[in-house]
Amino acid sequence: MTITSIIRDEIRNHPRRAIPFARFMELALYHPEGGYYTSTRPKVGRDGDFFTSATVHPVFAETLADVVAEMWRTGGWTSPALVEIGGGTGALSGHMLRRLRETVPELYRDMRLVLIETSPYHRQLQEEALRGAEGEKRWYSSLREAAAAEGVEGVILSNEWLDAFPVHVAEKTADGWREVWVTEADGGFAEVLGEVTPALAVCLRDVDKSLPRGMRIEVNSAMEQTAADVSRLLRQGYVLTVDYGDVQEELYHPARKRGTLMCYRRHQAHDNPYVHVGEQDITAHVNFSAWMRAGERAGLKTLAYMRQDRFLIKSGLLEKAVAHADTDPFTSQAMKRNRAIQQLIYPGGLGGLFRVLVQAKGMPDGVPLRFLP
Repeated sequence: MTITSIIRDEIRNHPRRAIPFARFMELALYHPEGGYYTSTRPKVGRDGDFFTSATVHPVFAETLADVVAEMWRTGGWTSPALVEIGGGTGALSGHMLRRLRETVPELYRDMRLVLIETSPYHRQLQEEALRGAEGEKRWYSSLREAAAAEGVEGVILSNEWLDAFPVHVAEKTADGWREVWVTEADGGFAEVLGEVTPALAVCLRDVDKSLPRGMRIEVNSAMEQTAADVSRLLRQGYVLTVDYGDVQEELYHPARKRGTLMCYRRHQAHDNPYVHVGEQDITAHVNFSAWMRAGERAGLKTLAYMRQDRFLIKSGLLEKAVAHADTDPFTSQAMKRNRAIQQLIYPGGLGGLFRVLVQAKGMPDGVPLRFLP
């Protein structure tokens, strides 16, 4: 049975003959039979549908590893943990571990790696990528499962994880907010505006009432529970979130009247989620204001929020271009590294599009970290 047939069946069995867009997105991305992220086709890199900062060059992972090592030192934990959520191919964790082994072998020996991965296919890729890494490694299929099983001291890291959450889509009409539902039409799928679901209604309380008619926004209603689960998993330490998005007043702005929902297939971007179902990524910008609010309520204190370019520069990325360049600056290895550094901090690309949020739990005020103001 194809994923399209599965979605059609759910629509036909619903009393409204339609399902909320958030449910459509969840099925299209995560259904075990044909969902995009559960399929075995490549998704990241040259042979996939999109690139991430982690796939540009290992220097991104090296910089994050240095940040993690600094965080570990401030905590003084005897058994520090590195948790990665939604790690995809395992490339980021793999490069970080190699860097930690080289630079802080005493911490590397004592650490444990916890990986939270929904997709069996991606877990297999992670196991292969990390096969040569020493130390304890644990896998969980969900954040909630990990939080129920243990508590960690250390760092919880995610890179392009929140943007893959299913989102509700709301549109402002003359009668107020309406939710986008998905129904069948002409052998495919079509949108209809309908009643706002309870989950979306709660989130809309925090939205500016003056937004103009016709405005569309995306809402991740799972943030509250997700932040609570992150806090439950983290006994003491830091949460490091890297993703594309912005604060709420920038995302929910008339200049973005049609929202931020985008699809990626074979490195081509478009805004139609109803084609190539199960064969394309569907994503929306992260509302970092909502994520910070949810974190504060869950006991996660916001330490820093900034663009990726500023964070990486403050964390020593530019120094790596000098420290690790070959003797001949024109050799291919040096050129690739330095070109990657430029890509990671380019204001018109990854450096300006991505944001970095650092939160803390149970850490004393005034702990010196290099990237802090």
